[in-house]
Amino acid sequence: MAEVISTDTSVSVAVSTAFPGFKFSPTDIELISYYLKRKMDGLERSVEIIPELDIYNFEPWDLPDKSVVKSESEWFFFCARGKKYPHGSQNRRATKMGYWKATGKERNVKSGSEVIGTKRTLVFHIGRAPKGERTEWIMHEYCMIGISLDALVICRLRRNTEFQGKPPPQPSLSSLDKNTNMQQTETVSESISGWENNMVDYYLSGESGHELLSEITESSQSSHNPQVLSSSSFTKYFWFMSYLIHNVSKCYDVSRFLVKKISMRIS
Repeated sequence: MAEVISTDTSVSVAVSTAFPGFKFSPTDIELISYYLKRKMDGLERSVEIIPELDIYNFEPWDLPDKSVVKSESEWFFFCARGKKYPHGSQNRRATKMGYWKATGKERNVKSGSEVIGTKRTLVFHIGRAPKGERTEWIMHEYCMIGISLDALVICRLRRNTEFQGKPPPQPSLSSLDKNTNMQQTETVSESISGWENNMVDYYLSGESGHELLSEITESSQSSHNPQVLSSSSFTKYFWFMSYLIHNVSKCYDVSRFLVKKISMRIS
């Protein structure tokens, strides 16, 4: 890459930033047939508006400042597509904080009916594969036909401004609320610890679902807080819902579970 940008390029960059409406936004065909081809032919000065950079040494949000042409939407770089392993075929895609993950298939770029190169889309994820978190940073990688896997490519970096990541975490509960929640969880857990056997007993007894529902309603109304089920009512309500799943929805998993438990009880 040329150490110093030529005067013509400096003037072009100045014009593009000084006048509204001027924008450096080459097409896919122009990126491959003009910029990438000339770069690989050694015509550095004619394409120096796109800098050469090892983009995997930087995080995507640091790359816009490395661009020759300043922009709010997209940035371009030449980059050597290095290999992940010396004798492997996988390309190096990781940075210090994350990695670029390829999405979809590699697509052909045609000039008329002639295939002149390929285009691949990558999305930056924070963390390490396969549990990385998707971000708003997108990159299109352009490669010429008939070159090695670690040859020079052009990368078009973009930022999806409409991307919505994970919502911020909810504020943690106070220590008092946490203790209350833990106590309630323990009470409910104890009350339904034997729900498996009780559900089978209820199913074998042939008791009417309407009778059980009436009993649950009466029990909840007689409690201190009629909107909250007591522990025993909650357990019965759980049995009743299981009954409905089996007898109304004919849920396969519940049926299989009941058959297994009944067989164990009979044997």
